[in-house]
Amino acid sequence: MGSNIQERFRVSNGMAFFLIHTMQIGIGLLGYERYIAINAEYDSWISIIITGVSIHLILWMMYSMLNKEKGDLIAIHTRAYGHYIGKFFSFLFAIYFLLMGATVLRSYLEVVQVWMYPDLQEPIFLIFFAVLLYYTISAGFKTVTGIAFFGVILPSFLIFFLFFPLQYSDWDYLQPVFNHSIKDILLSSKAATLEYIGFEVILILYPFLKKPEKSQKWGQFGILFSTFLYVIVAIVTFSYFSQEQLGRTIWATLSMFKIVEFPFVERFEYLAIAVWALIIFPNICISLWCAGRTLKRAFHIRQRGSLIVMLLIVYVLQLLIPDRETTDLFITTVSRVGFYLIYFYTPFLFIVFHLQSRRRSR
Repeated sequence: MGSNIQERFRVSNGMAFFLIHTMQIGIGLLGYERYIAINAEYDSWISIIITGVSIHLILWMMYSMLNKEKGDLIAIHTRAYGHYIGKFFSFLFAIYFLLMGATVLRSYLEVVQVWMYPDLQEPIFLIFFAVLLYYTISAGFKTVTGIAFFGVILPSFLIFFLFFPLQYSDWDYLQPVFNHSIKDILLSSKAATLEYIGFEVILILYPFLKKPEKSQKWGQFGILFSTFLYVIVAIVTFSYFSQEQLGRTIWATLSMFKIVEFPFVERFEYLAIAVWALIIFPNICISLWCAGRTLKRAFHIRQRGSLIVMLLIVYVLQLLIPDRETTDLFITTVSRVGFYLIYFYTPFLFIVFHLQSRRRSR
């Protein structure tokens, strides 16, 4: 059973906040405003709130299954579909977690190349990054959780630098409020969903919490904090850029960091990009750890052995994506898969699982 984890490998329930929140705040925070504003324009901050509420509901569904099964996603799949079909769906999730990690790394690598080092030697950079990932993930879940904790705490000071753009804000850009149809707001909500994916790792991490059935409040707080950050950053961005300017700006949040000035830092956005490595690194670690854990539970494959293979796959994928268009297609495809897993597959699994549980209990 996925719940038979020794106490020394478990972490406190409060870590659910950091594990979920760090998966939702990744490279997308640097430029999500442009995409969510395509349909509802500057009313799309409302769309973020709607999306956040829906994600709270999906997380409740996940915890409902996890608490009843007292196991992980693999146990839930076995209960819902049986042994072999359950393994098949678990394998698909392992691939999804792997691609999620590859997507985050590809996105960050693109930012580094565009903003800092256009002539960056990708193969060498990726080798060093892969070695760092291997030693961190192979050290165990507690180490990965510690990285997630510091990945939230240490970069949190960056939020205070959003006060710099406020002095140049034009709040008339946000007027009038509620000026778009429900359809446009919901379409923007769909676009905003792509920034929230990642919290589904709780389906794998659940047994590693000390009292997992009591950890849901911390997971919900993590989503609430993510929603708060996305709304605040969106409102600051919308008040700083006109709609025409935002349409031409790929990384709006990063562009606002350019106006921050200190006597000892000439290009603050370079510092922000460097610090952002602390944000995306735990994101990748958790994704690959979940992929390896899924394979171990479903097929009894040693996690360190599968980790080496996964890092090789991630390495090759980075080198096979040559330009911005291919990168955008790769990121969009993985994000859409995440969208359907959250809003279609999870409710479907929720219904099937509870029907099967009720039938077996009878």
